[in-house]
Amino acid sequence: MSHTDLDEQLKSLNHHAYAIIGGDAIQAELIEILEKQHSFKIHGNADLFNEKYTNFTIDNAREVKASHLTRPVSESGKKIFIMQMDSITVEAQNALLKLLEEPADYAIFFIIIPSSHLLIPTVKSRLCLINIVGRSSHLTAYRTSVSVSDAELSIEVDKFMKAPTSKRLEMIKVLMGDIADEKKPKQDAVDFLNAIQSVVYKQKGARIGKSSLEAIEVARKYMNDRSPSLKMLLEYVALKM
Repeated sequence: MSHTDLDEQLKSLNHHAYAIIGGDAIQAELIEILEKQHSFKIHGNADLFNEKYTNFTIDNAREVKASHLTRPVSESGKKIFIMQMDSITVEAQNALLKLLEEPADYAIFFIIIPSSHLLIPTVKSRLCLINIVGRSSHLTAYRTSVSVSDAELSIEVDKFMKAPTSKRLEMIKVLMGDIADEKKPKQDAVDFLNAIQSVVYKQKGARIGKSSLEAIEVARKYMNDRSPSLKMLLEYVALKM
């Protein structure tokens, strides 16, 4: 197994909080690096918080904050928090904000997410962002067709936000048509939603953008169902912008 990129990024662990763009393969690689490169015991270590979430909520944030208050008991003198999540609510991010601003000196946080667009600007600014999506290795397996770069996605979402409702619905129709024709992966619809959240929060803030952000959370919740209608969910968000 090759660890070239992530090894270099985590060589010194001189940051207290990291956001790593990736999925299951990243989590497995991170654990191996912590164990072999930093001699951090993994199995049976009470100072390792390692959880996976479909949607990280404010209750999960409270659990992390409570665990953070407990001092380490292992010889390493460190507490490692690994939180892999498919999505995270704005409320949960705001709940984590103070923790990320003023963590205990023994705590190191790793947030593994599929897209940086999930993070609101205030949280993103407090994390060391490691983006290894699209590198040439086994780590791209979780998403085999990376069709849109972050820059391209930002441009598309900016157009979406400025467009009238009819145009927004047309853009969604085109996106879903490309997914149906297998020109794009379903993950692009999820990434599009995540990017909308990021832009809404940045442009409007939590108060003015409340109804839009709530619509995004509803859409994200139902995206986790067995057979969600991505088109209907994105159209619902379009009507709430």
